[in-house]
Amino acid sequence: MGGGDDLSLGTFNDPKHVVHGPGLTRTMYSAGTGAFLGTFYGACLAAWYPDPVSTPKKFGKASIGSDARAIGRTMLRPAMWFSLAAGTFTATECAMEAFRNETKDAWNSLVAGMAGGSVIGLTTGKPQIVAATAIGMGLFMAAVDMSGAKTVYDEDSLEYKRNGLLPMAHKESDALAALKELYPKFKDL
Repeated sequence: MGGGDDLSLGTFNDPKHVVHGPGLTRTMYSAGTGAFLGTFYGACLAAWYPDPVSTPKKFGKASIGSDARAIGRTMLRPAMWFSLAAGTFTATECAMEAFRNETKDAWNSLVAGMAGGSVIGLTTGKPQIVAATAIGMGLFMAAVDMSGAKTVYDEDSLEYKRNGLLPMAHKESDALAALKELYPKFKDL
């Protein structure tokens, strides 16, 4: 049920994907994923507003349409921040694992979440926000790590819901058959 090699995203039915390998490989993988998602976010941001995306012109001249430089800036700025936050998180988590003799626990996620959260907070430039996002993201990532890879209580029923097939002919339960014998006017329901 895996997704092939260690760096692939896995299949749709394989939500338990973990990237393995050296820290640099993992960091580059997550930074690339962050850049892709940031570019997507920036493209959605640029397409959301009906006004043209443009840089201010000299002497207050009105712009007729969007220019490539402004669109690039609108799309690439979120890509840079997403990539930087994801890369910082992964690099810090890998460094924590290396310093702690390959120990993988919630402490790594706490410290890495604080590092990634501080990068997210840096977008505002306010130290209070940087501290708050660092603490909040660190606690959130530690909670996610402590809850484990399984987010579902009954994996068998989830597997049945995803891939299960209903029988071709409906089979009544014994209790329903007994009720239909008890109340014959409802036997055809």
